[in-house]
Amino acid sequence: MLVSTYNIQWGKGRDGVVDLTRIAQTVAEADIIGLQEVERNWREMEHADQVQRLVELFPDRHVFFAPSVDIDGSSGEGGRVKGRRRQYGLLVISRWPVLTARTYPLPSYPVHGHLNDSSVLLETVIGHPTAPFRFYVTHLNYVSERQRLLQSRLILDIVADAPVQGGPITGPGVPASEYGADWIAVQKEDVPSMPRPAILLGDFNMMPNSPEYAVLAGPVGPDYGRLAEQGLFADALTLTGVNENAGITYPANGIEQAKRIDHIFVTLELAGLVRRAWIDEAADASDHQPVFAELDWNGAV
Repeated sequence: MLVSTYNIQWGKGRDGVVDLTRIAQTVAEADIIGLQEVERNWREMEHADQVQRLVELFPDRHVFFAPSVDIDGSSGEGGRVKGRRRQYGLLVISRWPVLTARTYPLPSYPVHGHLNDSSVLLETVIGHPTAPFRFYVTHLNYVSERQRLLQSRLILDIVADAPVQGGPITGPGVPASEYGADWIAVQKEDVPSMPRPAILLGDFNMMPNSPEYAVLAGPVGPDYGRLAEQGLFADALTLTGVNENAGITYPANGIEQAKRIDHIFVTLELAGLVRRAWIDEAADASDHQPVFAELDWNGAV
């Protein structure tokens, strides 16, 4: 199973050209993809509804969009309102059905002298034919380490608590006959569980030596380094031998240094299943580089 994360910067490549076809070609081989900075009617341009355009570019995949920013874009003419939202956010593209989806707001606060926007965590359950798993996508705050710390701590809590809370509909001990009642209108066998194995990926705006990275992946100990342990995440690149000081997912520009800030994390159950992980350093369809990880997912965890 091939997984990928890519901050697409609304499809704007290093050449300044907006080309979603190029984005799609870059990650086409992946079975499940998490994209960030996907726009929907945010600006006037061709294919302004980028969600719809990506649906067209991936006709054999399941697609789910979750806005992190959502403001009014409606207009009125002749006494009639033309409803429209201006949005940008996160997109999941999956070879298998997205069984459930939930969006969690993450703490975001104003910063003097800087434009700042809200962040969310998108939780999905993917219906892999062998066994389902959780697939999370996020894009953390770009300007404030303090806010990323708050966001990372909340993500850790959300992911840990989700299997305990269960899915969007729960009913332990409820007879199957009650699931068909008028108010619920769903059968018991149609309600997916909330599996324990999880993949968390996205643009975290944090490097491996940062304190917020340690919140998710644990600290570096003097004897054994950074450990993959229960209740935390393991970095797929590190699991496959890539040094934490190596790799660039955000090349340097006139303002910022080169960084490794885009990550694919897995829970302990999946750590031993990661076979390969790499950064596509040749990709030029965005200002970020996509990250890939290959897992031997067989559901036996």
